[in-house]
Amino acid sequence: MCDHCGCRSFAPIAELTADHEHILELAWRVAEGEWPDEPSRQAARAELNRFLDLHAVKEEIGLYPLLIGTGDLEPDRCDGLEAEHREVHDLLDRDAFDRKAYFALAAHIEEEEMELFSGARFAFGDQEWEEMAQAHHATDHEFGVPHTHAKDAVEGAAATAR
Repeated sequence: MCDHCGCRSFAPIAELTADHEHILELAWRVAEGEWPDEPSRQAARAELNRFLDLHAVKEEIGLYPLLIGTGDLEPDRCDGLEAEHREVHDLLDRDAFDRKAYFALAAHIEEEEMELFSGARFAFGDQEWEEMAQAHHATDHEFGVPHTHAKDAVEGAAATAR
């Protein structure tokens, strides 16, 4: 992972980067894992599949459309990236995720981080960053990810100060 352009200083990109790190850790365990039993192996695959779903939705309703809107991602390339998301899911569903699949996933992540994230860094204004943050928030709700709301944080801080 890199941070050559400072894109991680933007919360939505920092979140996607943290997702990538977690995805690669899980994916390596799935590709190389020696499991004590079949239920443990299946649980690891299911965990990776669910986290990939969450992450892909953030990119597919947030990052990608916004980059298309700024002209920094061609629709055909977007289609290819989304197809790569589906391909990883297919391999996991068929229990065929191996080292080759891991390295293809790592290459996909590298492209996003080196090209798309830095593209967003320089192309997005306040409106795009806010739309991306809203897409991430909506995804958290869709997937039942625990999170706080800005209003909750302000009320919590006020209650603590009392």
